[in-house]
Amino acid sequence: MKAAWLGIAMLLSACASTQAPRATDPSPYLLIFAADADGREEDFFAVADVRSDSPTRGTVIATQPIGHRNSMPHHTEYQLPPPGRLLFANAHHAEATLLVDVSRAPALTITRSLAPPPPYRFTHDYARLPNGNVILGFLRSEGASPRPGDDLVPGGHGGLAEYTAGGELLRSASAAASGISEPIRTYAIVPIPELDRVVTTSARMMEEHSANVVQIWRNSDLTLLRTLAVPQGRNPDGSPLDWAAMLPFGPRLMPDGSVLMNSYMCAFYRLTDIASDEPRLTHVYDIHGRDPATPMTRVGCSVPLVIGHHWIMPVANSQMVVVLDVADPAAPREIARLAMPADFNAHWAASDPGSNRIVIGAEAGHEKGVYILLHDPRSGTLRFDHSVGAAGSPPGYIDLSTPSWPHGASGPARAHSALFLPAGRP
Repeated sequence: MKAAWLGIAMLLSACASTQAPRATDPSPYLLIFAADADGREEDFFAVADVRSDSPTRGTVIATQPIGHRNSMPHHTEYQLPPPGRLLFANAHHAEATLLVDVSRAPALTITRSLAPPPPYRFTHDYARLPNGNVILGFLRSEGASPRPGDDLVPGGHGGLAEYTAGGELLRSASAAASGISEPIRTYAIVPIPELDRVVTTSARMMEEHSANVVQIWRNSDLTLLRTLAVPQGRNPDGSPLDWAAMLPFGPRLMPDGSVLMNSYMCAFYRLTDIASDEPRLTHVYDIHGRDPATPMTRVGCSVPLVIGHHWIMPVANSQMVVVLDVADPAAPREIARLAMPADFNAHWAASDPGSNRIVIGAEAGHEKGVYILLHDPRSGTLRFDHSVGAAGSPPGYIDLSTPSWPHGASGPARAHSALFLPAGRP
């Protein structure tokens, strides 16, 4: 049973975000990266009205087709770039990074499309540097997988690349590491410029195999410095915790300089001494699902969102969002959880810089619309935002099942990622 379930889990997508300083006004719009549900028409960006006093609240008021069908709209950056910068977004199956001008929201313009730099394939994640440049992570490269018996082509190790804010390639580097026979699928990225370091995780998406490692790179030239195997988790009594180390997922930089990371299996690891010759990766916590007696309901810890000392964790296979207090990253503790609808596998999380709203998207293969939640910054509790759902929809729900859109009658859509948008300037 375990093997069968893991085979399905490897096909699940995955995704990661830290909170920018809050502004003063709630964002009026929500940008949704939408897939045409039946794959017959183009995928598109949609802008939903999330103003509580608007007659069109909870509905999509503008769209922009992306020029690709069945592209598996996936990650954008986890928060909007600074004003004047283009947003990077991943049309995964099309292997296209789209650069999007959102400065005139709700109107959008796709200004450029980037293919992965050879030999790399299948972009997954993005991380913005303080100078505006963007680091891209790739799940694969050309050639065979390094794992004996793995016939995936292209299946080579993933890697990183750095681009200017306008999309010009500056450098790239392979994640291949000596002594690692499993393919390294560069998944999520945390730059630490003050230490001249970048931390990445390795997890599969469409692939069947990946190394359970965390890597440390030099930020200034993308030199790979360390590759650390994720250690086995332990139960409180010291016994082994099955699967804990599998699919290291969403890393986030903590105020004390450490990096806290969840695995897809809902284990938490803390990386310390990052700039030293002996960095340490330690298992510190686990989240259990709705039914602690059923191990498979515990998994699916996906894209984390950190607001203050609250770690907000969508848990796909338990259909819930858990809030941890991570004021001490060495000892996280659960302080709240919110049950999502039973058919909604929560995966993506992003926050509104101008309010206490959070958008939650669903896991690939289970995608629908998106939910907007309200976060209490003191207690950490979450609740559905009753002010934005369209008439007839559940509280906080942005429904994408409509047959027609501003760009035409292309039928229902589904969504994976979403970001709050400020009003554009004419």
